[in-house]
Amino acid sequence: MDNGEQMTCETVAAEAEERKEMDTGPDIGKFRSVEALLSAYRSLEAEFTRRSQRLKELEEKQGANIPGEPLPSPGEEQLIEAALSNERVKNAVVGEYLKDIAVRKSAPMLAGGVACAAPSDAPKSVKEAGKLAKQFLDI
Repeated sequence: MDNGEQMTCETVAAEAEERKEMDTGPDIGKFRSVEALLSAYRSLEAEFTRRSQRLKELEEKQGANIPGEPLPSPGEEQLIEAALSNERVKNAVVGEYLKDIAVRKSAPMLAGGVACAAPSDAPKSVKEAGKLAKQFLDI
């Protein structure tokens, strides 16, 4: 190794040492120290926990209601109670509900129909059955 290479190595080592002295630790953004960052993190974590608990409480309060439907007003609750206590009104509401369901039928169901007419490809020998099985498995 000649003198030029040795100076380059010494220069690189000196520069690395200067950079090491300038480096004060990990980049912690706007925080002055790691302790300040840790303190801020703990505060944020506590706030997140409080908000999560509050959200859970609100969800439990609304859990009795059907999702997507607004809470009934006090007047509506009294009206519902009055309607349920009157047998005639209750039967009328249930009857209308059942009519509404009957109208919304989906596709009619087949009951006791005839099987669909499709050509029969029944194998006549074991060799033909093997070919059909091979075609079926190759698909």
